[in-house]
Amino acid sequence: MSRNVSMIEAMPSAAPNKIAVLAEVPLPGRCLPDLLAAHAPEWVAGLYAAMLRDTLDGLLSIDASEYVVYAADDEAAIALAAHVPAPWRIVAGVVDASAAFASLGATDGSAILARSDAPSAPIMPILEALAASSAARSVMLGPSEDGRAWLVGARGHDTLVADLPWGSPELVATMRVRCTKASVTLRELPIATIVDQPSAVLALLEELRRHPERAPRTAQFVVTHA
Repeated sequence: MSRNVSMIEAMPSAAPNKIAVLAEVPLPGRCLPDLLAAHAPEWVAGLYAAMLRDTLDGLLSIDASEYVVYAADDEAAIALAAHVPAPWRIVAGVVDASAAFASLGATDGSAILARSDAPSAPIMPILEALAASSAARSVMLGPSEDGRAWLVGARGHDTLVADLPWGSPELVATMRVRCTKASVTLRELPIATIVDQPSAVLALLEELRRHPERAPRTAQFVVTHA
């Protein structure tokens, strides 16, 4: 995710948003375990650290009253401190989507929860969805190819995001059904690659070949650590 200030300034946020990222620990053997079958632990940790930072930098493009990184526990929070710049703050003890949305609490804008391992996801569609959202209740959804989501954002989120199967291939289908039943506007963002499987690394390399500006730290890492 990359920032483009000139485009952002043309599309100011209409209401205070809250943005959160669920983060893993960027240490060898502590993140993206499925990648370890094809890559060294140190390489995986370096890749994840770059993806996390690109994600955080990109999301700062969105006007918000809070920017939160959720860590599983205090140990994870300490390890993340070197990778999380201000104004992001780290909150320990949150490991799933339901707890994250509950922790964010009520807002007059949108509550947005993103993964930390989909760095090539574009920011502009998020800004456009926020600018177009005027309803009291609405949802934006960033799907992946396999039915998971790299981002869920909700205005008036309450029951719409309760007990979401975060990380499950049923997430996108679940969100679509909930919005349909509740007659809530659903805006779907472009599909992006979640990089937590060896095959996804190859897809990421192709995306960054075409759009290196979306994740500059990740692009630099894969070039210098090929």
